[in-house]
Amino acid sequence: MKITFEGQTHQIDANTLINVLLHYQNVVNEANRELSGGAKSIEMKINAMEKGSFVIDVSVIESTLKHIFSSESVAYLASLYTVVDGAHKLYKWFKGKPVRTEEDKAKAKTIIGNVEYNVTINVYNQPPVREAISKSIETADSDANVEGFSVDCGGEEPTVFEKKDFKDYIYTDFDEENAIPHEQEETVDALLTIIALNFERGSRWQFIYNGFKIQMIVKDDALMKKIDEGERFGKGDAIHVKMKIIKRYNPQYKAYENKSYKIVEFLEHIEAPKQPELF
Repeated sequence: MKITFEGQTHQIDANTLINVLLHYQNVVNEANRELSGGAKSIEMKINAMEKGSFVIDVSVIESTLKHIFSSESVAYLASLYTVVDGAHKLYKWFKGKPVRTEEDKAKAKTIIGNVEYNVTINVYNQPPVREAISKSIETADSDANVEGFSVDCGGEEPTVFEKKDFKDYIYTDFDEENAIPHEQEETVDALLTIIALNFERGSRWQFIYNGFKIQMIVKDDALMKKIDEGERFGKGDAIHVKMKIIKRYNPQYKAYENKSYKIVEFLEHIEAPKQPELF
């Protein structure tokens, strides 16, 4: 892993070097804690500097000497590098804001790919990780000799922060994150029984969901797509779907209320059982 400070000289302030290394080690430690569940101990070593821009070459090894050259250790450290790299890439895209909504998670997946996807998001969402990256950029910004700052964890390309954008990447809204969000989203696996339907686009359908009557507008969701494809539905039929629930915080009751529903994925159509003929 390499940390590079771009600039016209090959020198930086000693405080810049020390502070950035401390913040970077915090990110690595949090990634290690999340990835190993606290089962592994690691050490960060600084290797000889290279010519050119001011480069810090960092090696991470397992503290237990007998594991250093094992295939298990090599695989683990590769995963650790991937998580640290992904956390920095997510920070650059989201500018320090946490990944919360389903849309955020979908975007995060395109940024970091499938490898260690959930672990990387969990690590990035931790305030100490995002604060460490933010403070690294803030430290680099305070050094007049630094024109850019990049982290290379062996991925396809390093994560680069340019001097002109440093202020945009310094994130300080951690206190506001603790405030209760006005809305939340939840995507659930749902079985809906149809009790009222209208095939016109934009009409309201009524369903029974978990014993409660709910309604939703069928306009541009997965159910409308099935109708356009010729699927036939009737009262009493059930549909197995992935459904997004929008919940709004009610300060009077200090609880979230379900406010709207949307079908995001259609899984199965279950026709209502027919009454047996008596004669």
